[in-house]
Amino acid sequence: MDIWPVLGALLPSAGVCALFVYVVRKMISADRDERAAQARLEAAERKAERGRTRGTGAGDGPPPV
Repeated sequence: MDIWPVLGALLPSAGVCALFVYVVRKMISADRDERAAQARLEAAERKAERGRTRGTGAGDGPPPV
């Protein structure tokens, strides 16, 4: 049995499958990195906001009447 025709028929499908897996993994990795960067940005913004409110006395008791 000659295996070359079988490999010739399956190789393009295997190549497309490998390319698909590569692209999807890169998309998932990019999404994970973007979510981590967004979380760091939001944490820095919350920290900066807490620093501003502590310095002005806001939140130190009941609101002024």
